[in-house]
Amino acid sequence: MPSFYFPESLDDYKRKTSLTIEGDEFHHIVNVSRHRVGDEILLNNGMGQLAHCEITFISKKNITVSINKIDTYTKSDPEIAVSFSLLKNKNDQLIVEKLTEIGVSQFYPMETRYSVRRINGYKSKESDPSNEKMIKTAITAIKQCDNAFLPKIHSINNIANVIKSVKSHGFEPIIASEIEQNISLEDLYTSIYPKPVCIFIGPEGGFHPDEFELFQQENVRCFSLGNHILRAETAAISSAAVIASYNYKHNKRYY
Repeated sequence: MPSFYFPESLDDYKRKTSLTIEGDEFHHIVNVSRHRVGDEILLNNGMGQLAHCEITFISKKNITVSINKIDTYTKSDPEIAVSFSLLKNKNDQLIVEKLTEIGVSQFYPMETRYSVRRINGYKSKESDPSNEKMIKTAITAIKQCDNAFLPKIHSINNIANVIKSVKSHGFEPIIASEIEQNISLEDLYTSIYPKPVCIFIGPEGGFHPDEFELFQQENVRCFSLGNHILRAETAAISSAAVIASYNYKHNKRYY
């Protein structure tokens, strides 16, 4: 069932009889979902824990719940990351929402030569308001699909720095390329598995020739998603789904 976000370690509450929820989640539980005393709800801390709770008290500003059971999950290896060129805001949010549901654990938004949107004018990449929107979108997604892990959304950076960053974090960068004709994603991933990968998704106009030269310099391999030209968000969703399915095929406990 849909869960509610409670970003604290639930281990701290195991020995307590109750915990209090207020703010946005209180509003969502009482005024939107219209839960009442005695109802069961699920809390999600985004850190691998889902708590089965019962509402014991409701006031005008908060509710009190008792914890009946805590389910603890371990993030499966290999993890999946995705780097995508900035799109129009709603399409950025769509990528984050759907890939969080699939199980992508890290996002690296980037600026490329043909990016539809840029964040020039903000004092820093971290101050881009769309980054906060992506985080909120990811929170909404884990609540909806009971994904116990909130993905990490990195600060926006240029493509060269993102390649360096994903490598330093242990991911193998791979590129969804409209000019690659011979290597499918499944074939490429089979040769890499079980090493974690970061899928690079370009803008609607594709990658610039200089960026393909950068890929060669960095020894980054490309793959094809077929003979149709896909929108960026479609390419991101289909690529992540292929890899998640492959991981599940090789590990039925993959989470």
